[in-house]
Amino acid sequence: MNVFLRRQPGQLAILITLLGTLIHAVLAFSTELVADEAYYWSWSLHPQMGYFDHPPLTGWILWITTHLFGTTRLAVRILPILSGPILSYLIYQIAKSVSRDRWAGFWAVILLNANILFAAGGFLMTPDTPQVLFYMLTVWAFYQGMQEKSSGWVLLAGLFFGLGLLSKYTMVLLAPLLFLFLILSPENRFWLRKPVLWVSLVLSALIFLPDVYWNSKHHWISFLFQWHHGMQAHQDTPLATFMDYLGGQLLMLSPGIYLLILWTGIATLPEILRSRKTGPLLLWVTSYPVLLFFAYSSFKAKVEANWPVEGYLSALALTGIYLSQRVDASTFWKRIAQWSLGIGFLMVFVVFAQALYPVLPINPQIDGTGRLHGMKTMDRRIHREIDRLPASRRPVAWVVDGYQNSAELKFLEYGKIPVYQIHPKRHFRTTKISPDEAASLQGKPVLLIQNGPNGGFYKELGSRWGIPEYLATLHIPRRWAASQAPLYEVDLFLIPSFRNGFSQP
Repeated sequence: MNVFLRRQPGQLAILITLLGTLIHAVLAFSTELVADEAYYWSWSLHPQMGYFDHPPLTGWILWITTHLFGTTRLAVRILPILSGPILSYLIYQIAKSVSRDRWAGFWAVILLNANILFAAGGFLMTPDTPQVLFYMLTVWAFYQGMQEKSSGWVLLAGLFFGLGLLSKYTMVLLAPLLFLFLILSPENRFWLRKPVLWVSLVLSALIFLPDVYWNSKHHWISFLFQWHHGMQAHQDTPLATFMDYLGGQLLMLSPGIYLLILWTGIATLPEILRSRKTGPLLLWVTSYPVLLFFAYSSFKAKVEANWPVEGYLSALALTGIYLSQRVDASTFWKRIAQWSLGIGFLMVFVVFAQALYPVLPINPQIDGTGRLHGMKTMDRRIHREIDRLPASRRPVAWVVDGYQNSAELKFLEYGKIPVYQIHPKRHFRTTKISPDEAASLQGKPVLLIQNGPNGGFYKELGSRWGIPEYLATLHIPRRWAASQAPLYEVDLFLIPSFRNGFSQP
């Protein structure tokens, strides 16, 4: 460790970033899309001002990248791969600038790369990817504006904030936190009287306006869904959902790094409130209230492990500053840092290895890396069953039970055979079959793929779409896994003469 640290901190930060980016690239091109990635890709086939689940920017980005790189994993995952170096640069710069110490930037970068949460975000494309980027860009630009007393930087922060809102709704948490910072900071409170601050806020609102317009035309369905999903969906007792949240944070951040972040928040708060220095106050205010918000939310509903991700960005920069002030002067803190980072990198390495090859004998059904594999095998097995049919009975399209399987199969079959979701529970899904598409399949053979084994979905459909004939049940295990427990199980039915169910009474 001491030999390693003899290098320049900037060089070390670049080395760590390049290593992390290499790992992300290997994972991106060695694993299959997960269901949500394929679903977000399906948005790009139907560019809209909004979508049922989230604002539209993810779909717009994927529309651009797929037109540049085709329907490939590169197109879907290029932004997450690039996000790692961008975030590392931003977090290095803000930690270095706030503390006037390049080692603070180094510690912030190494903390960013030594946890599963940001390692996964470095190759999986979800709305978190652009949101996290724009969250950090907003904080960085706002800090530059405060330091340089520059209206241009404040306007740029408004631009980034608006793009963050177009990525994911939780970005809205940042706005009141920036106002709270201005209220708490005597040095910067004058910005509240400057028109440019309010112009910046209006700019953000204008950028977000397409999603508001879309929701106004769809009964505010996206806003209502996310509110219910995040705040009102009681799945268990408050203590149980909080412990689930806590366990997820310890796993995703690693115990050492998570505790370091919490300790930094507690230990630095008295001095930050006393001195009200711009940098430390801004980093604290834009991180720990977010983490407190999601911790509170976990007592009301299940909080997914990735939801508080934006709250860790400024906290990692502040923790990097805290470590840089203590590691050289204290053997205790040096050991804490070494152990915390060592455990974090070990966990990242184990998950990285497990994602590529199942080295741990975990049941694939509970192994979180299992869903990175198996869909290509299912696709091949489906074609094998289809090839056994006479040419006149081979399906001209597939209809699928569930948006996850339909999105993944649509991605794999794109340009070859149409794949649709049939009878979605949420009718704004972009994978669903439309009346015009159903009419075009009238009287033709269609394959029905339902979740199995022995699923009852075909019975729910009845004869509205045609009379289904059972073909096979597929059990798809994870390749090379010691356990043959299936990752996917689906029943295949042939509908020899498809009916347009939309035209039925």
